[in-house]
Amino acid sequence: MAIQNVAATTSQTTAAKALTDKTVTQGDFLKLLIAQLQNQDPMKPMDNQEFAAQLAQFNSLGQLIEINSKLGSLQTGQGSTNQYNAASLIGKEVSSTGNQIGLVAGSPATINYQLGANAAQVVTSIFNGAGELVRQVGAGARSAGDQTIIWNGKDGAGNSLPAGEYSFAITAVDLAGNKIPASGKTQGVVTGVKLDGAEPILEIGTLKVPLSAVTAVRSAH
Repeated sequence: MAIQNVAATTSQTTAAKALTDKTVTQGDFLKLLIAQLQNQDPMKPMDNQEFAAQLAQFNSLGQLIEINSKLGSLQTGQGSTNQYNAASLIGKEVSSTGNQIGLVAGSPATINYQLGANAAQVVTSIFNGAGELVRQVGAGARSAGDQTIIWNGKDGAGNSLPAGEYSFAITAVDLAGNKIPASGKTQGVVTGVKLDGAEPILEIGTLKVPLSAVTAVRSAH
């Protein structure tokens, strides 16, 4: 009897080790269940309720594996759909949250933003890639909602700045000097799409915008 108990322990230990060395599958669970039945003590057989519970676990494992497989297929399909949707935006004008500006040499840049309420004074601060303030542009009083301001691409001294990516911040106050909520927007025509990452990236000139950040799409003018 002692020899049989040693064999049972060895077999179960081997099966258990196999389960910890890799992802549990239906086959692994079935092997463990068979080994348990083959090496059980004849004088103390497995309780019927315990056996039924293990069979129920085996059935649940099979269902979970099937669900996981279907979710994987769904995720793959969703990824393909996102890539198709992103590619279809080439040539379209999109808007997204953000405060980036793409400056082209010799051309003015349009800065888009949104005000949460009517403002008595709006000031746009523009920063270069190093985070240095290069220009402040006053826009005076503006109404709540979507607004734009044209930046001529020059610094405060009137010098033309190099092409590249810049950022901006909007400061807005009401008549009493209270700060008004303001948020930047990135807007432009999609010129390309990058599909080599976890999420499609839209190219708007030199700017890169994740597909998930897009808030509006319209036909290019």
